[in-house]
Formats: sequence, C-alpha cells, structure tokens
Amino acid sequence: MTRIVLAILCLSLLYFAFRTIVFLRRFSELDGFVDELVKGGLSRRLYLKGKRGFSRIMYNLSVLAANLEEKELENQGLKDRLSVLLRNIPDGIALIDSKDRIKTVNPAFEGILFLKAANLAGKGLAESVNVMGLGSLINSARQGNAQVKETFSFNSKFIEITATPFSSAGRKQYAGQVVVFRDVTADRRIDEIRKDFVANVSHELKTPVTAIRGYVDTLLDGAMEDRQDLSRFLNVIGFQAGRMEQLIKDLIELSKIEFGAMAIEKKPVNLQEVVGRAVSLFEEKAAAKGIYLKKDISEECSIEADPGMLAQILTNLLDNAVKYTDTGGVVIRVRETDDWRCTLSVQDTGIGVPKKYIPRLGERFFRVDPSRSRELGGTGLGLAIVKHLVLAQGWKMHIDSDFGKGTTVRIYIN
Repeated sequence: MTRIVLAILCLSLLYFAFRTIVFLRRFSELDGFVDELVKGGLSRRLYLKGKRGFSRIMYNLSVLAANLEEKELENQGLKDRLSVLLRNIPDGIALIDSKDRIKTVNPAFEGILFLKAANLAGKGLAESVNVMGLGSLINSARQGNAQVKETFSFNSKFIEITATPFSSAGRKQYAGQVVVFRDVTADRRIDEIRKDFVANVSHELKTPVTAIRGYVDTLLDGAMEDRQDLSRFLNVIGFQAGRMEQLIKDLIELSKIEFGAMAIEKKPVNLQEVVGRAVSLFEEKAAAKGIYLKKDISEECSIEADPGMLAQILTNLLDNAVKYTDTGGVVIRVRETDDWRCTLSVQDTGIGVPKKYIPRLGERFFRVDPSRSRELGGTGLGLAIVKHLVLAQGWKMHIDSDFGKGTTVRIYIN
C-alpha cells in the first residue's frame, strides 16, 4: 500500500514538474514575445496547439501583433505617399507645433526660401524665415482659429503665405499650423504685363482715333470745300487709319504666335530666293531715302525653316532697318558658323540704340524714340513678333547696337 502511495506521489510530482516546465517555457516565450512587441517587432508569432486558458491569452496576443503589423504597414504606406506628395508639391510647406517651432519642411520650402531643412528643426518659423509680417500672420491664424492668407515681398520675389491652424486628434486644443509658401512672382509679372499691354494698346489706338476724329470734324465744318485742305486732311486720315490697321494686324499676329495658334512646318528653303523677295519689297523705299540695300548670302548655307515665318522675320527686320537709317545703308548676310548651322544678320548704319535700352528691345510697344517711331508709322511690335517667331523655331536672336552708328540683329539658326 505504501509503495502504491509513493508511486502515485512520484507520478504526481513528475506531472507537476512537467506542467511547470511547459508553463515556464511558454511564459518565457510569452515574455520574449511581449518584450519584442514593446520594442516594435511585430513580425513574430506564437504558435499554439490550443485556444483555451493560457493558450488563449497567447493566441490573442498573436492576433493583436498581426493586426498591429497590418496597421503599421498601412501607416507606412500613408507616410510614403505623403512623403512623395510633399517632395513633388511645388509650393513650400512648413509644419509647426503649438509653440510655432518647425517640425518638418518639404524640399520646395528650401528652394523658395533658400534655407536648409537640417538647420531649421526645432527653431521658430518666424525667426528662421526673414519675412516681415510672418509672425503676425501666424498669430492671426492661431487667435482666429481660421486660415489666413497674405502676400509678402521676399528677396525680389512675391511670396503668398497661407497659414492653416489644426487641433490635436480627438481634441479641440490648438496643436500647430500648416504654413504654405507659394512663389507668385511670375503671376505678378503677368498681371503687370497685362496692365501694361492694355494701357499701351489703349494709348496706341487713342492717338490715331483722336486724329481721325479731329480731321473729320474739321472737314464737316467746311474745310472740305477747300480742295487743297481736303486732300491734305484725307491723306492724314488715311495714314492714321493705316496705323490702326497695322497695329491690329500686328496684335493678331503676335497673339497667334504666343498662343501657339500658328502651325510650324519646317522644310528646306532657298535662302537666295527668300532673302531676295524680302529685299525687293524695300528697294523702292531705300532708293527714295538715298540709302543702299545689299544682300550677302553664302552659297554653302542650307537650312530648314517655316518659309512664311522666315519671310515675316526678314520683312520686319528690314522694315526697321530701312525705317531708322537715313545715311549709309542696310546689309543682310547669311554665313556658316561653328556652333550653329547658319547665322542670319541684318546690319544697318542707322540711328542705333543706347546700351541701356538694348535689353528691352523685343518688348511689346517699346520704342527708344516714341515720337519718331509714330511719325514713321511704327507700332512697336515688329521686334516682339520677330523674337517670338525666332523662339518658335528653336533659334536664338542677339542684338548689338552703337548709338548713332547703327544696329545689327543676328539670328542663330540650328
């Protein structure tokens, strides 16, 4: 009997020891699993045979780890997409906390404001960005809890800054702001060009319209009874009407070029023929002024160009050259060059242009001598048309001028 009791006791002790070893092993496995989970390791799993008791706890922890890993992958995907979005947004973006300290910025922010992200973390945005009024903008957004937008001048640029406050998740407590920096310099420049364009067109049309109206009123008041006055007044009216017509034609032409409405069809052209036709249009005018008009075309030059555009370029350049040359003459040359296929130049011995005005040649309505240009019937659009036609064909234009001695316009043809 005693032996049986001892045997049962031994077996019980062995079973208890086995269960204890299994429990300790599982507990150690669970402890290692939880420790790795705390450190962020979500890929590990507990492999169990049962789902009851202690095994159920371990099973649920494995399910929890799997769910956390799935959520982590989703969050990482969102972060990656957000990172790509921030890297490719052209506007500068700065995220600041509740104390206006910079948390993160995107690459465009560095480019627009010429600042390095590595030198900004933890610093105040208004202190780091030298834009007067930025601090007030951020304070206004925070106090009003609403988006605030304003445009500032910065390093010869115009920067539109938008500050948008946000609250912490699940709370209504102010947590920081998203501040967006947009470079609107080009937009401002376009607005200025548009205003200048409208003002210039209005002025250019007002002058001939006023002249025509004045002469018509004079004729109606009885001046047409005098045949000599009638002829003179009608010639002036015809001249002013011609100016208006040419201005409107030039504006339509320039608009077509700028908006890409003109189809470009490049093909081999005979330079001798194209230049010859252009020169023939101005031979009579040059002879009337007592100036020469020559052409010097290299036989070795062969180019591809849109014939209509090339003819228009030559016509406008020759018109300007003959118009502003009173002595000497005009020479049109075509030569081969090392870097370009050919160089086409129109050189005159006319009034020339002061050095300070050369960069402005090619602007719409720009004239060095407005009164003389209007007297000669110029619209101020000829060189602007030439510049856009040259660029449209992938060429390059350069102007040299010596005031009182003449001007040379070179077109580099590839």
